[in-house]
Amino acid sequence: MERKEEGEEIKMAKVSVHLGFTFRVGPLETNQYSRIDVSIDQIDTELPIEQQLEDAGQTVDTVWKHVKAKVDSGIDEVLDDSGK
Repeated sequence: MERKEEGEEIKMAKVSVHLGFTFRVGPLETNQYSRIDVSIDQIDTELPIEQQLEDAGQTVDTVWKHVKAKVDSGIDEVLDDSGK
């Protein structure tokens, strides 16, 4: 929270949310894992939170599609190379 000067309003802090998960990408015996993380920062506590998260979610969906395609391609390449 910002410090209140004479004649100024107190402003609420902005918050962040982070979600991540790790998943296995190859056979169990190869111990191959990947991790995906998503962070949404600067959520303004003085504005409606649902709309901010909805807007951020649309961007995350777009980014996810791109990242997933790259990760899937990379995983396929790793698995193809390990089978040689």
